[in-house]
Amino acid sequence: MTEYFEIKKFTESSVLEWDKFCFNSDDCWLWHTSHGIIIKTFWNKHYNLSFSVIDKSNKKSLVAIVPLFLIKRKKIIDYSILDSLGGPAISSSLNEKKRNKLIYFINNYLLKLLNSYKTNKCEFTSSTLSNSIIGKNTIIPNPLGPFINNEKSSFTWIKDLKQNTKKQIFDSFDKKAKNIIKKAEKHLLFKEVKEKETNDFLSIYFNLHLQTTSRKGINNQNLKYFEYIFLKVPKKYRKIFYVEENNKILTVSIFAIYKNNAAYWTNVSDLEGLKFGANYFCMWKSVEYLKKINIEFIDFGEGFFTHENKDKLFLNHFKKSFGGIKYPLFRGDKVLSSKWDYFFQLLREIKSLKIK
Repeated sequence: MTEYFEIKKFTESSVLEWDKFCFNSDDCWLWHTSHGIIIKTFWNKHYNLSFSVIDKSNKKSLVAIVPLFLIKRKKIIDYSILDSLGGPAISSSLNEKKRNKLIYFINNYLLKLLNSYKTNKCEFTSSTLSNSIIGKNTIIPNPLGPFINNEKSSFTWIKDLKQNTKKQIFDSFDKKAKNIIKKAEKHLLFKEVKEKETNDFLSIYFNLHLQTTSRKGINNQNLKYFEYIFLKVPKKYRKIFYVEENNKILTVSIFAIYKNNAAYWTNVSDLEGLKFGANYFCMWKSVEYLKKINIEFIDFGEGFFTHENKDKLFLNHFKKSFGGIKYPLFRGDKVLSSKWDYFFQLLREIKSLKIK
């Protein structure tokens, strides 16, 4: 059944061919591209297993790509999972019969990887801003369905810019956000980081990042991760904005850009910036800027159902305040053994009880 296909590791693939496939595929967004994959190699304990699939029966054409990482985690005991941000992207040129054979082939290879790395789970997250999902006027099923046996979808906050004027966009913000922005614009300045400034801004951003993570009590990303975003990711794929007062930088926001859509990527602020609402002001001016360059949709990021975590609660309110709508963030797992999954979940719960 699968004699048509062969696996080609990302590390052995042509970056140009890989990125061309991404650009032409409605399933792909920035996270599928070579830049999206290389960036994740700088995350702590992330090991790149991404691969493409070649059709041997058709001039060895590329028919699928799968962003994939082995993530090593430590709870009470060390364990690993596989993770696919974006999920498999399959060529639209295949007929249904061959597509089904390809899905079988990919699933079979994923099972081999799970066994090889002695892990029981592969987590998948779709790219909401991909053309196959965003802007659809009909309800669509989870596109990860053929690869998962455990549905875990969530939601994200999406803002439609193309259907709204600047005034309509601002009017859709909640009352608190509008009041904060109106006060902030009286004394704060919004600017875009120019390409010649990226080297200098890298150190500024990283220092603010360390302040932010220390304040929140979370792990920081390493410098190489931000070096890649600032210095290696092409400027057409990212925009960096900041807000200052009296030449002091209060907040910096980075947006990922791909196929006329944007995602709120990462942000840092100091305490003074939070006090003056610099983060709200920066978001509004960023949205205004992105509207001007014909961005169609902005993904403000995942929302949260739980109110147990104070930081997540604040972040959810912050994202929600800009008038976006709830959009499905399709997720799911391929689990080898529900018993093992239950065991790891039990260990996590035991550890959380000990902490409390």
